Formats: sequence, structure tokens, C-alpha cells
Amino acid sequence: MLRLVGHVYVAATLRGRRSARVRFLVDTGATYGLIAPALARRAGLSLPGIKVKVRLATGRAVRVPLSLGLVRIDGREAGAAFCVGPCDEPLLGVEALESLGLAVDPVKGCLKA
Repeated sequence: MLRLVGHVYVAATLRGRRSARVRFLVDTGATYGLIAPALARRAGLSLPGIKVKVRLATGRAVRVPLSLGLVRIDGREAGAAFCVGPCDEPLLGVEALESLGLAVDPVKGCLKA
């Protein structure tokens, strides 16, 4: 795990039909994760046609596809939902953290079990 200017990043493996190594920005303000379409393709995640309405940090509401995959961090693996849409960097939301039994330690700026 890496901490930069108050942000918590974590190295993970995202898996669908294939696996992809990913550096996620942990976003405790997001329910679901967010990944770009290219990353979803690289990890072999399917886009089943389900779209969810989400509110972006800018306040704008959009409908994006929702995909399911497995996330592996520090030997822990769990299923997680990811919104698939344009993003500057992959985000890991609290739903995945809870499934993995992890939380953000705000004092140390890292994840803890």
C-alpha cells in the first residue's frame, strides 16, 4: 500500500475471465468501485447490460454499466461490483473493502484488517 498526500492506494488483482494487476485509489465516499472500459476488458469482466445511476464527485448523475469481478488484496479475495465508465484512475469503493474485511486506517493512511 502506498500513501500520497492523504490518499490511500492499494495494489490489487482484479479478476474476471482473466486477471489484471491494478493500483486502486481507495474511495471511502464511493459505494462501488469504478474502472475504465479498457481495464474491464483486460480483466475479462462481462458487461451484462445492467446500468445503475450514480452521482459523480462533480454532482452530475450518470447511468453506467455495472460489472462483477473478484478482487484480491494481501491474500484476501472477494466478489465486488464495479461501475464501468470513464475515469482517470481505478477506484475501490467501500462495498469491496467490507467484502474483503478491510477498512481505511486514517491515522496511518493505509488499509487494516
